Amino acid sequence: MLCYRLLTLLASAGLCQSLTVAGKATDCFPYGSAVLPKDLSAPNVPLSKWKCPASMAYGFQGFSYPLEDPDCSASSNSFESMNSDFAQMQRDFGARIVRLYYPTCLNASVFQNALRAGVANNMAVIFQVWTDFGQSDDWKKSQRAIMDVLESTEYGTVAPYVVHSIDFGSEPVTDGMDGIREDGGKQFIKDLGLLRQKANSYGIQVGISEEWDRPGDMSSQDGKGLGPIGSGVKANSDYCHAHIMPYYKSGIELPGAWTYIQEQMRWINETVQLSTMITETQWAWGPNDGHAVDKPDLTVDGYTQYWKKYDSECELFKKYQVGWFIHTWRGESTFDIIYPNNGSYVVPNWRPRRC
Repeated sequence: MLCYRLLTLLASAGLCQSLTVAGKATDCFPYGSAVLPKDLSAPNVPLSKWKCPASMAYGFQGFSYPLEDPDCSASSNSFESMNSDFAQMQRDFGARIVRLYYPTCLNASVFQNALRAGVANNMAVIFQVWTDFGQSDDWKKSQRAIMDVLESTEYGTVAPYVVHSIDFGSEPVTDGMDGIREDGGKQFIKDLGLLRQKANSYGIQVGISEEWDRPGDMSSQDGKGLGPIGSGVKANSDYCHAHIMPYYKSGIELPGAWTYIQEQMRWINETVQLSTMITETQWAWGPNDGHAVDKPDLTVDGYTQYWKKYDSECELFKKYQVGWFIHTWRGESTFDIIYPNNGSYVVPNWRPRRC
């Protein structure tokens, strides 16, 4: 769990590290040496001893991985495609976790294939319920697809060892999922709690992936505390998967981006007080038609500076015990780390460090 006070964090960082070594917690998953059986069987280890301690969950984690083709038979939704991409993320960047992003296929197959790719590459996977931008009840079908995996005889026993967590939507509050705009989030909070209860029974944690800098719902109107929806989300979550996005903030350009990121980390640490990962943060290496903003520095150099600044602050992330993901791998235009025309990396010869 995240240490709640900054002074405690400074003292506990060294303690947690020493306990990790003394307790041989490095023989754990996904940051240590533990290896998943390749036959989809569960490891012969209690789940409580399998998972790495929170003290190891800091710094670079991996990538947001868009799966935005609703055709479940599409190549991008296949095991072969995921297996190849997961292997590349791990080999070239040292990724440990893959965050599924917008899995619009509403069949269990997309989650089965992601789980299989995780096993094949010894990587954890974050499942995500598709919100459909709040325009339908497709989230129910998406959630059902996830539960079908957990309840299946083929995947159910190994799933808790591979699935890092389940996000009840990416920006579900922003999108107005589950009638949030009609009832102020009452049903949404209830359904979040129900999913958490079900997933926790398998040993899998649940929360949402969302921006907390939303005065009036996630944060209070004055921005100093929790808002009405934020309070309900905190009470029904095992963790905080935060979106910290200076890219979208008016008046914040690249030189001021890190100041905003630090301010949000501090606010989350003091106010949300849950184990935290920054699951969505981005910059663009060129104009992005799907996510257009009026900012300078939307260049390869600006993009490189943004991500290498994250990397250079490894010690700070270690102190706060906060992880972060690059958004995105492929599929979101100029947010992607991969050039669409030739498959090379926008930031070449770079592997985020582990401090």
